[in-house]
Amino acid sequence: MRSSVRYLVVLLTAVLCYAALGAVLGILPDYVRSLGGGAVLVGLAVGAPAITGAAGRPLGGRLADRRGPARIMIAGALVMAVGTIPAFVHSLPLLIASRLTVGAGEASMMAATVLWLLRLAGPARRGRAMGHIGLANYAGLTVGPPLSQALAGQSHPNRVWVAAAVLPLLAAVLAAVMPRGDEARGDAHAHEGDVEPGEGRSTWRVTIRPGLGLMLVNFGYVGLLSFGAAAVTEQHAGISALVIPVFGIGVIASRTVLAGLPDRYGAPRTLTASVALESAGLVGLAVATTPPVALISLVVMAIGQGLAVPSLGLLALASVPAGRHGRTAGAFFAYFDAGVGLGGPVVGLAARAANPTGALLAAAGAVLAAAPVALLRRGAGRARVPGRGIRSCRDGAT
Repeated sequence: MRSSVRYLVVLLTAVLCYAALGAVLGILPDYVRSLGGGAVLVGLAVGAPAITGAAGRPLGGRLADRRGPARIMIAGALVMAVGTIPAFVHSLPLLIASRLTVGAGEASMMAATVLWLLRLAGPARRGRAMGHIGLANYAGLTVGPPLSQALAGQSHPNRVWVAAAVLPLLAAVLAAVMPRGDEARGDAHAHEGDVEPGEGRSTWRVTIRPGLGLMLVNFGYVGLLSFGAAAVTEQHAGISALVIPVFGIGVIASRTVLAGLPDRYGAPRTLTASVALESAGLVGLAVATTPPVALISLVVMAIGQGLAVPSLGLLALASVPAGRHGRTAGAFFAYFDAGVGLGGPVVGLAARAANPTGALLAAAGAVLAAAPVALLRRGAGRARVPGRGIRSCRDGAT
C-alpha cells in the first residue's frame, strides 16, 4: 500500500472516531435532561471528555513514541468504544463516567494519529499533517449530528450509543489491518531524543509558547460558537443559522486546500497572517449589518483559524527530535482543550459586561495576541526545519 493511501486511511480512522463524538453531541443535552439532569450536568456531560483529553494527550503521545502510533491509536479507539458501554445504562453517574473514559481514549487516539501522520508525511509536510488532524476533527463532528438525526437519536438514543461504539471499533480494525512500513521506520528512531527525568519539563518548555498561542487562538473559536449567532442577530445580519456551518466548511476547506502554506512559507509568517485574518473576521462579524459582509467575515475567520493551528504545531515541533514528536504533539494539543475550557468563561464575561458583539471583539483581541505570545523569544537563533526551504519557529522570532 502506497504511503499516500496509508495516510488517507489513517486520517479516515480519526474521522470515524470523531464522528462517534459528533453523533453523541447531537443527543446529549436532551438525554441528560431525560435522566433528570439540569444545565450544569448538561455542561459537565458535554465537556467531560475535554478534561481527560487534556490530561491524557501528553501520555498518549509519549506511549506512541515508545510503542509506535498504530498500537496506541488502536488502543485509544478501543477505549472509546468500550467507554461508551456505561452510557447504555440510564444513570447520570455512569454517563459522566462514560464521557470521561471516552475522552481518555480520544486523547490517546488523537496523539497517536498525529504522530502516525507526521511519520507518513515526512519532514517537508509536517505542517500539513498537524493541520489534517484538525480536519479529521471538524469532518467527524460535522458528520456526527446528521448521523444522529438519521438514526432518530432523539427518540431512540440507544441507536446513537451503538453507533458511538461501532465507529471507533471500525477505526481500530482499519488501523490493525493496514500495513505499517513507514511507522516501523519511524520506530527505529523512537528513542533517539529520549532524556531522563527532566524530559517532561523539557516537553512543556518546548510547547508552552505555541501552546499559549493555541489557547488564545481558540478564544476566537469559542467566541464564535458561543456568541456568533447572537451577534449577527443583534446586528440584523440575518444569517444566524449559517454561522457554524459556514465556519466549519471554511475551516475544512482551508485545511484541505491551503494546508501546505506553513511548510512552504514558514510557521512564523503563516501564523502572523492567520491570526490577523481570524481577528479581522471576528471584528467583521461583530459589526456586520448585511448578510454578504457577515458571510465574508466568517470565511476570513475560518481561513485564519484553519491555518493558525498547524502553524503553531510546527513551532512546537521545530526544535524537537523525531523520537519525541508524539509527546510534544500531545502536550501541544492539550492546550486546545485548555483554550476551549478557559475561553468559554472569558468570552462569557465579555458578553455579560457588554453584549455578544463585545464578546466577539474581546475574542478578536485575544487571537491577535497569539502570534506575539508564540513567536517572541529571547536570544533565539536561526534554524531550519528539514525540508524544502522551511523555516523553523526561531526564524525571525526574536
